[in-house]
Amino acid sequence: MLVGVMSTYRRPPKLIKLTALISKAYGIDIIFVRPPDVNIEKETLTGKMLINNKWVTKEREIPEFIDITPYCFKKKYKPVTDYLKKKTFLSDNRNNVLTKEALQEYLKEDPEYSHLVLPTRKVLSYNDISQYLEQYTKVVLKPSDGIQGKRIFIVEKTVDAYIIGHNTLEKRISEEEFYNLYREKIKNQMYLVQKYIVSRTLQGDPFDCRIHVEKNRDGKWESAKNYIRIGIGQKVISNVNQGGGIADPIPFLKANYDDKWKEINEKLKELAVTLPYKVEELRGTHIMSLGIDIGIGKDGKLYLFEVNDGPAFKSIIGEIAYLRSNYYKYVQHKILGINNEQNISSQNNKGRSSNILRTSLKPLKNLKRIMNTLKSKVTK
Repeated sequence: MLVGVMSTYRRPPKLIKLTALISKAYGIDIIFVRPPDVNIEKETLTGKMLINNKWVTKEREIPEFIDITPYCFKKKYKPVTDYLKKKTFLSDNRNNVLTKEALQEYLKEDPEYSHLVLPTRKVLSYNDISQYLEQYTKVVLKPSDGIQGKRIFIVEKTVDAYIIGHNTLEKRISEEEFYNLYREKIKNQMYLVQKYIVSRTLQGDPFDCRIHVEKNRDGKWESAKNYIRIGIGQKVISNVNQGGGIADPIPFLKANYDDKWKEINEKLKELAVTLPYKVEELRGTHIMSLGIDIGIGKDGKLYLFEVNDGPAFKSIIGEIAYLRSNYYKYVQHKILGINNEQNISSQNNKGRSSNILRTSLKPLKNLKRIMNTLKSKVTK
């Protein structure tokens, strides 16, 4: 079976290479493509395939399954994605995409998840921010379509001033200066205002818990990894891309929450295998990958910051590659109904795939060691 992996990266990242290597052991070949690589008239695509541990450019018919990232659904690629929606099975067809505000509103009505909800409002005017500041004193301003924690502000109203936090900086400004900031940075920019939750380490650094989930070989949601993201020296959020770090949940929770750590950890693990089904239900379509960001208050209460359908992966590529290659196999058999006898490519390459896997990574004896080895290289 041939599986397409579509992204906007110029070259296949390490995650794609590892996924391709593992997939070969299951009789699945990967072709890495970008949206412009699709030829609608010829019904083909031209991408890179891993052959003898080297990426080689090949032209192939449109695969029956394409693992596609949300970033491929930009306006300039719409003719391609519209075509692929009709032509093949996509890992996410981007139907009924939920805004951050809409997700909070839906969950507010669900008794199972309402306790996670953060008060959130769309910023339509300066008055929307003022009302939230009157009610909560301290708020977060974030773009509704933001990624990687960019353009986020923390605003605290005091008796005679406003304290603004942005990235690693914090400054005190007047009401007039705050209004000017609103006009220049917030107005007409699709922002949300949200109640601020104190989710900080004992040292005062902001943090959250990223729950990265993927579909597994049974088509079920499984946690690739839960990990704590710490914004070391930052004023706003726990953004690893802006100089933060990561930690395993158990030692972190033990150090910051004393005897509550075990209860918090169990709740995080439960969310990983329940909330994704709710998100999928609300969207009314299939999804393959989600990043759930959870804040933890001083009292140990959990809050849902947001859910990302194109989560970052650099720190856990081994876990993700293993789950995705297994999910590809699930799609092959259970969704597309392709069995081994029908899969000619799999038959011809069964022995060759195993040899390629052994040759490409000779020091490694099994997939677990492949994942751990590549993971250690990336996280150093």
